Amino acid sequence: MRIAINAQLCSSSSSCRNAGISRYIRNLVHAIGRIECSSEMHLFLPGANRDPFPANFTVHHRSPQTEDPLARIAWEQLVLPCLVRRLRVDILHSPMHVLPAVCPTRSVVSIMDLAFLRYPETFPRQQRRYLEFCTRNAVRKADAVLTISESTRQDVIEMLGADPDRVFTTLLAADDAFVPASGEQVEAARRRYGTGPMSILYLGTLEPRKNIPTLLAAFSQMHGKLGPECRLVISGGKGWLYDEIFRRIEDLGLRDSVRFTGYVPREDMPALYSSAGLFVYPSLYEGFGLPPLEAMACGTPVITSNTSSLPEVVGDAGIMVDPLNAEELADAMLRVLQDPALRSDMSRNGLERARKFSWERTAKQTLDVYQDVYRRSHG
Repeated sequence: MRIAINAQLCSSSSSCRNAGISRYIRNLVHAIGRIECSSEMHLFLPGANRDPFPANFTVHHRSPQTEDPLARIAWEQLVLPCLVRRLRVDILHSPMHVLPAVCPTRSVVSIMDLAFLRYPETFPRQQRRYLEFCTRNAVRKADAVLTISESTRQDVIEMLGADPDRVFTTLLAADDAFVPASGEQVEAARRRYGTGPMSILYLGTLEPRKNIPTLLAAFSQMHGKLGPECRLVISGGKGWLYDEIFRRIEDLGLRDSVRFTGYVPREDMPALYSSAGLFVYPSLYEGFGLPPLEAMACGTPVITSNTSSLPEVVGDAGIMVDPLNAEELADAMLRVLQDPALRSDMSRNGLERARKFSWERTAKQTLDVYQDVYRRSHG
């Protein structure tokens, strides 16, 4: 069996491109590489990505070496089908919502989330229309659909009319690197990023769906009760429609209490999580919600939303709140930061919870879906 994975969104850049789906692709490929597999594996990468990948994958770099979206779309629709045909690929896996309009082989598509349908107002119009068109087409044509949570699986079935027998849940996991950092690493992260034992950390792309204005409103209600050591550190690259975040900071008079770090390199993330007193992720909607899981794997207490997939990730190891209720969020943050015993319990429970997720399990489930598609196509 010949499998090809379209990894055009696997970025090696130091920006928000190297988050979300890029990390999903990278972790999935490396986990498959650690499993004994008789299939012939091919990986289609953007020309600019020269990261090392498992030796049992044949890597094909796209030319020209550009990450321009229009060039990528043209390559996927015009060049990729020719490569698939030439390599006699049995199954093409697209972990990015998009399949070629004319796909010459069996196909599997991964759906990260349907935020553009659940919260269309949080996306630029052209981006939303492109995602909706491509996702509906891919779900309709694919022989199997992978979703990264049961919540997203139900969304795909209910909102896109997918056959439940063709939609499979493959949960994500934190990288092996996400473990509690050493004291020395924690102190270095605090010096570099401005965190501390009483600081609140958010890490994620700056975009409307992440609900950062509500986090700012909640922080403005509670931080004065804990003194100047209580500050909010917002980490992550700029996505889109983020101007309201900075307007809200000015309106609330928080300029001296909120720090923006920008994009954080992956190698710094475990120490950054470990250096904060609390991790807060008030997203309106997530296909999975990897940052809360990474924070728990680093032993940091987590407060997150009670919506979409986030309860699947956090379980009873964290505190979940209504993401639209700033007062409820403020009360939860204040309670955790004022109670050392509660923080200790949440840290311990988070570590146990994070260990229940595994990229090896995700890879095995994905290979099982490949095998099922191949078996069905050959009678």
